[in-house]
Amino acid sequence: MIELRNVKKTYQMGESEVRALDGVSLTIKDGEFVAVVGPSGSGKSTLMNIIGCLDLADEGEYWLNGQLIDDYTERQLGEIRNREIGFIFQQFNLLSKLTAYQNVELPLIYQGLPMSERKRRVTESLAKVGLADRMAHKPTELSGGQQQRVAIARALSTQPTLILADEPTGNLDSQSGREIMNMLMSLHREGRGILLITHDHDVAAMASRRLHIRDGRVVEDESGGAAV
Repeated sequence: MIELRNVKKTYQMGESEVRALDGVSLTIKDGEFVAVVGPSGSGKSTLMNIIGCLDLADEGEYWLNGQLIDDYTERQLGEIRNREIGFIFQQFNLLSKLTAYQNVELPLIYQGLPMSERKRRVTESLAKVGLADRMAHKPTELSGGQQQRVAIARALSTQPTLILADEPTGNLDSQSGREIMNMLMSLHREGRGILLITHDHDVAAMASRRLHIRDGRVVEDESGGAAV
């Protein structure tokens, strides 16, 4: 479960300060499919970075699965990112010199898993996203939609409690975007918790709950949607 309590974050921009988050409090339960919606500059990326343990709040508290994150060291944050959160990014963030198999395997190597367990998880994850026949392909040999599927497989392989998807359809054509969203909805139906960051209201409508953010504040918490 995610719980933020009066979280604030300020950045220094030249001689002025910008309040990216201005007292955000929210709770996201295990297994929820939540979309965070807002225009550019609204604070949704900062919110994602804090929830994903990529950054720390200046004020307030962040609890993740019963753990207070605010005083964690960078090493501890790295362990959480590698074991409890699966990331899917707009830019895919795949290593171009590695095959699909090797890209999915990489976080498992960091976890120190034995080769047999890594092989099982990688092959199962790639098969789950329909890429069992593309394991030896490098990113340049895959379409945008296929690259995003590799990214989803990489996120699944670590068996996280939360999948954090940052504009996962932003660089895809409409057909590939629908396929990726259908895949995320399928993962949600299996019990996965998903937090989706988007500016696209049509994409957000597929989530079961939407948090609208503006000027660093959650201005609307809307339930109901296509996800079941």
